[in-house]
Amino acid sequence: MSSGPLDRRTFVRMLGAAGVAVGFAGPLGPFGARPAVAAPAAAAATRGAHQPFMHGYDAAALKTWSPETDRWARYFRSRVPLAARIPAFAATQADPGLATGPQLMNLSFDYDNSFFTAYKYGDVFARRLLRFWQYTDLYGSWHGLPVDGSPEDEPVHGVVNPPNPAWTDAAHRNGARSLGCWFWPRTGEFGDYLERRADGSYPVADGMLAMAEYFGFDGYFLNQEAEISSADAHELMRMLEYLRAKAPEGFHLQWYDTIMTNGKLDYQNAFNDKNADWVQHGDTPVNHSFFANYWLTEEGVATSRRTALERGLDPYEAVFHGTETEKYGFNPPFDTRIVCPDGEPARTSWALFGSHFPWDRYPDREDPDAQGEVFVRERHYWSGPNEDPTRTGRTEYVPWPDEDDGKPRDEHNFRKWDGVARYITERSVIGGFPFVTRFNTGHGRAFFLAGRQVSDREWNNISIQDVLPTWQFWTRGAGGAEPLRAEYDYGLAYDGGCSLRFSGRLTPEGPTTARLFKTRLRVTGGERARLVYATDGREGRVELGLITEEDPDTVTWLPAGRPDAGRRWTTAELPLAALAGRTVAAVAVRFATTGGPADHTFRLGELAFLPGRPAPRPAAPAGFTVDAVHPAGDTAEVFLSWRVARQGVWYYDLTRELPDGRTESLGRIFDDVYYVKALDRAGAERGTELRLTAVAPDGTRGGTAVATVRWPG
Repeated sequence: MSSGPLDRRTFVRMLGAAGVAVGFAGPLGPFGARPAVAAPAAAAATRGAHQPFMHGYDAAALKTWSPETDRWARYFRSRVPLAARIPAFAATQADPGLATGPQLMNLSFDYDNSFFTAYKYGDVFARRLLRFWQYTDLYGSWHGLPVDGSPEDEPVHGVVNPPNPAWTDAAHRNGARSLGCWFWPRTGEFGDYLERRADGSYPVADGMLAMAEYFGFDGYFLNQEAEISSADAHELMRMLEYLRAKAPEGFHLQWYDTIMTNGKLDYQNAFNDKNADWVQHGDTPVNHSFFANYWLTEEGVATSRRTALERGLDPYEAVFHGTETEKYGFNPPFDTRIVCPDGEPARTSWALFGSHFPWDRYPDREDPDAQGEVFVRERHYWSGPNEDPTRTGRTEYVPWPDEDDGKPRDEHNFRKWDGVARYITERSVIGGFPFVTRFNTGHGRAFFLAGRQVSDREWNNISIQDVLPTWQFWTRGAGGAEPLRAEYDYGLAYDGGCSLRFSGRLTPEGPTTARLFKTRLRVTGGERARLVYATDGREGRVELGLITEEDPDTVTWLPAGRPDAGRRWTTAELPLAALAGRTVAAVAVRFATTGGPADHTFRLGELAFLPGRPAPRPAAPAGFTVDAVHPAGDTAEVFLSWRVARQGVWYYDLTRELPDGRTESLGRIFDDVYYVKALDRAGAERGTELRLTAVAPDGTRGGTAVATVRWPG
C-alpha cells in the first residue's frame, strides 16, 4: 500500500511513458497497484475458431466507426429497452426509514472470462454474474479491451470500449443504466482523440455517440488516469461539453476523480473547486456526475456536498463517493458510514469498485460444484453478513485461527461491511401486467423448458436473466421457528437454468414466510397470478401472499392448492378479483406442512402476474437464415439471423429435434443473430433442422420458424 496520491501519480506516469496499459488495475486512488483480475483456466471456455468477441477502439477506429465495417458489431448489440422503475413506497422497504434519494454506481468487470476475448454468452456455468441489480443505478466497467486485430500476446488497448451487451440487457431489464468506458493512458498520442472539425464537431465524440446508440448502452465512465497537457485538458473539456450537448435524454457521463482542469493528475478524494468544472464549467454542463476517489474523510464528504449545492447540483445526482472492495473485500480501509451515517440520510450517493470480488477472489471460483459458496459471499456483500436485507450491519470481528484453513482472509471478517442494503434502498421495475419470472439467474448446468430438461450442457448468458427477487432473502419462521433456507437450485428448473429452493425443517406451528418482490400492480378485476411449484411430499402447502398499498400491514393469502401427485411441477392459477381496486405493493410466499415435524424442500419454478386478456400469440420469426456453417468433424459453429420483432416478443428460443424425438435447447436470446459454438451432428444426418420460436412477454409460446444446417459429404 502506497502512502499517498504522489506515489500513485508517479506510478501511472511511469507506466504511461512506457506504453503500458494500466487499465487492468482499475482506478486505484492513493493505495497503489493491485493484481489484475485473474483469467479463468477452464478448458470449456476456449474460444471457438470463428467465435465473435468484443474489442476496444483507438482514435482512428472511433473517427471512422460504422457498424458495417466493425467486425462482429451485429453480435454485440443490446436490444432490451431500459425499464422504468416504480416509485418508492417506504412501507414495504426492508428498512422503511432508509432515504430513497441516494444512488449507487457499481463499477465492476463484465467480461465473463477474459480481458482479451469477451463474449456475450458462453458454455461454462462457473462464471461471475450479478444477481442484485435492485441496488444498482449505474453500471460500468473501467479498463478496456484490445483493439481489433491486436495480438493477444502483446495486446494494444483502445481508449474506449462498450459494455458487454449481455450485462446491458440485464441492467436494462432491472431499470439500471449501463455505461461504456474511456480509459487513458494508452499507446499513441492523446491529441489524436481531440481532433475538431472546422464546423466545431468532434469525430471521436460523434463515434462514441453512434456506438452507444447502435450497441444500446447509456453513456460512459471516463477514467482519465494520466496527466495530459493543459492545452489537451482544455480541449478535452470542450469535447465533453460537445458530447453531452449532443447526447440523447437519459445518456450519462461520469467523471472519475483524476486530473485537474490543467491536466495534472491529482486525486482529490472529494468533489471540490479544483475538479468540479469537469461536471459543470461555469454555466455549461460537462459530465453528469463525479466518482470521488476512495480516501474518505468527514471533511472531504462535507466538501463534496457543499460544492454540489453551491453549484446548484443535487448531491445525490452529481456526487458518488467511492469504496474500494476489489482489493479490500469486506474490510475497506475507510468506513462507508462517513458517506452514509447510521440513522441519517446519506450525504452523497455511493460508488462501489470491485463488486466482482466475491467471485473473483474465491479460490475455487472455476469449480462448478463450489459456486454455492460464491453465492453466499455475494449475499454477504449485498444483503449483509446475515444474508438478509432486513438484518444488515457488520458483525463482531472473528479472529483468524493460527492454522491456515485454506479460505480467503476476507470470508469471516465483517469489521467494516454492513451490506449494500444497509445504505441503498431496493428498487423494482414490476409496475404492470404481465410480469413473469422463472428465477433464472442467467447460467446453469442444464437447461429446462416447461419442466423438462432439454440440454445437459453448462451455459452462461446473463442477457436472459430474469428479474430476480427484490429481497435475497427476507424469510421468517412463525412462532420463532427457524425459517427454511433459500437458495437457487441448479439441479432442477421449470424454465431456464434454476429454480428457487426453500429447504429445512417445518412443523405445523412454524410455517416459513418469504417476501420476494416489491411491486406496484394495480388490480382492476380480471387479472390473475400463476405459481408453479414443486414439493417433496404431499404434506407440503404453498400460499401466495399479497400486500397492498392501501393496507400494507395486512397480507392476503391465496392457497396454491394441493401438490399434483402425478407431476413434478404443480401449477396454480390464482384470480386476483378479491383485490380489485387496490395496488399490490409486495409479494410473498408461505410454506407450511400438514404433517408432523419433518424436513421439507419446496421449489418455485415460475411466478407470473397476468392481465385479464392474454397477449397476442407472436408470429413465427421472419427471415430465419443460416448465415454460415464452419464444420469440424461432427460438430460445427453456426451463425444464424432473423428479423427481430419490434414488440410483442420477450425472447427467442432456439431448439432442434433429435432423431429419437426429444427436443434439445441450443440457446435463448432477444436479438436478431445467434452464434452456436458447437452443434453436434446426430448420427449420419445430412441436415440438422433448427427451430426458432418467439415467446410473448407473458410466456406464451408463439410461431416457430425453421432453418436447416447442411452437413458436408
